[in-house]
Amino acid sequence: MSLEVQISQVGHQLIIKAAGQYSLTGLRALIDRVKEEGEKRGQGRVILDVTEVVGTVPVVDLHVLGEYVSRCWKEPFKAAIISPEGGLNKFFEYVARERAAQIAVVPNRPAAIEWIEWVG
Repeated sequence: MSLEVQISQVGHQLIIKAAGQYSLTGLRALIDRVKEEGEKRGQGRVILDVTEVVGTVPVVDLHVLGEYVSRCWKEPFKAAIISPEGGLNKFFEYVARERAAQIAVVPNRPAAIEWIEWVG
């Protein structure tokens, strides 16, 4: 089952919102789509909102997805991911960041904007 995706540009920020039932293949396809949309629009910084993706992400999937993100989202690509409890989490973030992906899992849009705009 694929996820529904909405894409919007707010100022200089590309915001991608996904909704639907969690599946490993669905989230992998979403990761590819986020990269594709960022490249198409010349945006290296993306806010990905998965708060409406329902279902618990198994720990093994968090590891698989963290590795996948690190292969797909290479520097200078940077993404802030807004995720609910039971979704993508700090373990996923750790796996991806240990492999040089520039991502952060955050609880809300203000935190996402703050992280995505931070230069460091």
